Amino acid sequence: MAEGILKDRVKRKGLKGIRIESAGTWGLEGEPAARHAIDVCSQRGVDISGHVAQRLSPEMIERSDLVLTMEIEHLQEVLDLVPDALGKTRMLSQYGSAGNRIDRPIRDPYQGPRQAYLRCFEEIEAYVDALVDEVLSEAKG
Repeated sequence: MAEGILKDRVKRKGLKGIRIESAGTWGLEGEPAARHAIDVCSQRGVDISGHVAQRLSPEMIERSDLVLTMEIEHLQEVLDLVPDALGKTRMLSQYGSAGNRIDRPIRDPYQGPRQAYLRCFEEIEAYVDALVDEVLSEAKG
C-alpha cells in the first residue's frame, strides 16, 4: 500500500525522475497484494492490482537514496543487509505531525479484516503526504 500511495502522490505532484519500489523482509516472493489492500486502495483512487511482492536485497538498498521502513525490526533488517545504509534509512512514521517517532510502528494488517487495511491505509497516507510535502519543501529551499 505504501508503494502505491507514494507513487500516486508523486504523480499528482508532477514529480519526475523518482523510482519507487517496495520489498519485504520475509516470505511471499511473487505473491500479489492482499485482496483487502487492493480493495481499500482502489476505493481511494490508488491502483495496486498489479503489485507483486519481492524480497529486499542488498542491491536494492545500495541503489536507493532513501529507504523507508514500517517497523523498527525492518529498519534493523535493512542495516543487517547493508550497515552503511544508516544515513538513508528511516521509518515512515518519522514524517508528519507525529513525526520523529522511531518507536511508532505501522503494523502490517496481513490476513486481518478489511477494517485493519483501511486503518493502515489512512496511517500510511498521512505519513506519505507529510514525506512528499517535506521533500517538496526541501527542493524549493
